[in-house]
Amino acid sequence: MKAAIGISRAPCVLLACVVAWASHPVAASAQAVDYGTLEQIFGEPITMSATGKPQRASDVPADMVIITHDDIRRSGATDIPTILQFVTGIDVRRYSFGDTEVGIRGYDTVFNPRLLVLVDGRQVYLDDYGYVAWNDIPVQLDEIRQIEVVKGPASALFGFNAASGVINIVTYDPLLDHVNTATVRGGTQGYGAGDSVATVQAGTTAGVRVSVGGWTATGFEDRAGTAEAVSPRYASFNISAHWQVAAAILLRFEGGMTDSHTERALPTEIISATQDQLNFWRAGATAASPAGTLDADIYRNQGLLNFGGTRGPIDNKVLVGRLNDLFKLGAANAVRVGVEYRTNSAANQAAFGGKESYQDWALDGMWDWLISSAYELTNAVRVDRLRWHDAGDLSSTPGRTFAARDSAQITQPSFNSGLVIKVGDADTVRLTAGRGLQLPSLINLGLQIDVRGLHLAGSPSVVPAVVWNAEIALDHALTSIGATLTTGIFFQRDTDLIEPAGNTPPAIIDNLMVSQAENIGSSNEIGVEAGLRGKTAGGLRWNASYRYASISQNITAAAAADPGPSADYARGTPLHELVAGVGTTQGKWEMDVQGRWQSSYVDYRFVSPGVHAPFKVGNYVTFNARVGYQVTDYLTVAATAEQFNLSRILETSGNYVNRQCIASATLKY
Repeated sequence: MKAAIGISRAPCVLLACVVAWASHPVAASAQAVDYGTLEQIFGEPITMSATGKPQRASDVPADMVIITHDDIRRSGATDIPTILQFVTGIDVRRYSFGDTEVGIRGYDTVFNPRLLVLVDGRQVYLDDYGYVAWNDIPVQLDEIRQIEVVKGPASALFGFNAASGVINIVTYDPLLDHVNTATVRGGTQGYGAGDSVATVQAGTTAGVRVSVGGWTATGFEDRAGTAEAVSPRYASFNISAHWQVAAAILLRFEGGMTDSHTERALPTEIISATQDQLNFWRAGATAASPAGTLDADIYRNQGLLNFGGTRGPIDNKVLVGRLNDLFKLGAANAVRVGVEYRTNSAANQAAFGGKESYQDWALDGMWDWLISSAYELTNAVRVDRLRWHDAGDLSSTPGRTFAARDSAQITQPSFNSGLVIKVGDADTVRLTAGRGLQLPSLINLGLQIDVRGLHLAGSPSVVPAVVWNAEIALDHALTSIGATLTTGIFFQRDTDLIEPAGNTPPAIIDNLMVSQAENIGSSNEIGVEAGLRGKTAGGLRWNASYRYASISQNITAAAAADPGPSADYARGTPLHELVAGVGTTQGKWEMDVQGRWQSSYVDYRFVSPGVHAPFKVGNYVTFNARVGYQVTDYLTVAATAEQFNLSRILETSGNYVNRQCIASATLKY
């Protein structure tokens, strides 16, 4: 009875909190949000990512799924892509033991350039090729509070390059959350791993969290059924510090580095040994003032990315500075305005003939209007202005003058709009629309290399791919069985699709055989998602969900004749996907099983420069299971079996994915 009363009062309590927030003097405080307390009050995850103010997951003006820390632990996963594999609408493809690609609602490909991945709002998306190196994210699973998955374009709400969606990894606050753990793991494929997270706090004034981790393995089987040529490994260090200088001022600092060695599929579908060394630093401040809550943030990412061969590493540097102000207009309107500057450069004499770079200025604004307890409308807009520069040797550039390349610029808007409607206590309707941008990467703009007689070239005439999306969704509470039904239908249109050099059909330019980055046409996607998630009084957790997505495309005749891996989205996206899971906690025992089935799709294999052969990946089902036992209040041991139903499968045209069995022990102190 008590739980039922809490649930029924939650919307009223949240409204009261929002009204109190809106009527409170702005300059009172700039303190961190206590996620844990709010989650206990409302009985569901809380987020600030979309609008900058605390919101229940069900109130977010976007299609957002929040994976909690408990979900992460119970999955038994050792990396983030394995967790995402069991989220409906997410496409996860493993090309080798340490190389995974993640896409939202299809359009997945090697070096997927359409997905923005953030850690506490800092991008870990790499700007040289335009992709995410999932094994290079310097975060341990034990320090993650939640993973927020946003489906559909969200550039205006979340920023740069959120074309198909966003994965935002939210870590625990070192000022509010005391996280001290040490974990060791071991298993098949020669897998051995260890990580530790430690938090030190000085009362309520300052907190520092430090994490370290690493693993080694022998890897999966390659295409010939033998061991991978490279034994993958990974090591990372991360530090996060918050200092509450005064009630109105909060300072933040972060830094970290990773070093990894693995086999990775390149955009041409060549499997190559790669070594990445990444580091970053970040500083920020939040201050409450009469003008609103001001937030300043600056960070620098650097990656030394070596993709094998003798060309040497690409030195990619990204510096991002952002300032925004969140303020109130009356009791029901929250407004956010911001400005962002980024400079992005990549240097490599063999790849670029020197150094390529661009500068991007962006202005954005958001208006969140709490019309009533039943209606909330959010509108956001962003405008990017990008200017490209070339400081390299252009002697080998076919058909391009220095003036044409160095004056390339792009000005493009993006927007997001969402209306959340509460229909009684049981139903929430969400209407959303958006326009997102996939900006060209530095490789798309300035690559200049020769491979076996074929010249691979970027092109400054490439324009951003634009993603339009419209969606209607319904969340319905089935209180009689303790479950929630989620349904939705979406339509997406992509224009100016970008195909990178090496995948486009070769053409003769200035007496050279050239494959250059091009815009190749448009596509349409229509999809349906439906899911049920619930929990019984006896502690049984269960979920089942389904996605259907169909893509049609209208691309250039040359691209259609030899579409390659980054153009054949119609056949390259599985039509059907089914995810289901069940779990229970009985005393000191936890037991969970998750399964995923997806229909077949077409991937590609490298034949020769600019030529690829289609490779059908058959439909497959994979099951993961975990059993955990809490030995004491401080020690938990667990056994995990990934893909326990099959000894090996092909998820892509790359290496096999083998069954993995892993044992772990986690100590909390």
